[in-house]
Amino acid sequence: TPFYCYSTATLERHYQVFKDALDGLDAGICFAVKANSNIAVIAALARLGAGADVVSSGEMKRALVAGVPAANILFSGVGKTEDEMAAALKAGVLQINVESAPELETLSAVASSLGIDANVAIRVNPDVDALTHEKIATGKSENKFGVDWPDVQGVYARAAALPGIRVTGVAVHIGSQILDLEPFRRAYGMVVDLVGTLRADGHGIEHLDLGGGLGIPYDRGMTPSPAEYAGVVRDGVGDLGCRLLFEPGRVIMGNAGVLVTRVVYVKE
Repeated sequence: TPFYCYSTATLERHYQVFKDALDGLDAGICFAVKANSNIAVIAALARLGAGADVVSSGEMKRALVAGVPAANILFSGVGKTEDEMAAALKAGVLQINVESAPELETLSAVASSLGIDANVAIRVNPDVDALTHEKIATGKSENKFGVDWPDVQGVYARAAALPGIRVTGVAVHIGSQILDLEPFRRAYGMVVDLVGTLRADGHGIEHLDLGGGLGIPYDRGMTPSPAEYAGVVRDGVGDLGCRLLFEPGRVIMGNAGVLVTRVVYVKE
């Protein structure tokens, strides 16, 4: 002691509940490694078919060691370095979620130097309040995440013109520990309109990364179930003809572990 003990049964049950909720949809589940980067945890989920959502080359290496195929890894994150971009491209990850116009330019240069086309989704910021704690809200205009909504169409046009860039999708993630489904509904409705606009502009939108963020109970209160969340997904984006990608983290991992320790001293 001390050590962390994780319940495989809990991980498997939570993953299966989330997967079952999406039954009938063309969906991929990529565990958000930032929720728990323990290799044994990632491996347990990988055995069930989970991919990984990573935000650094370190997390990517952990996912690969744990048995997640590179083709099931999403590379996200606001601060990717050139070395990390190169590592992701060489590994052959499914998609790189680009957060900004400067990042797009850098990725183009890195991909061109390697002679590899980067599969890219642009993360968009829909300016939707996730109704969660301000420090874990990521979808409002004042947040640092994603491309501002008014700039999205222009960034996609730039992406299409850059060498080494292959636009494959749209990404959106509005926050974490979300307990109200309405923000998801609003954001996804905006994404539907955006996909129509982008396709009319000639972009091939194959993937729709809907992020994560579904909350869990900390105080025995009621929280939306994965099935209820999946209903919002079906109603909102189920008919777009896209492969849907999800990045659950907390909802799978939140109560799956305990810290085992022992008392060494008692000081009065």
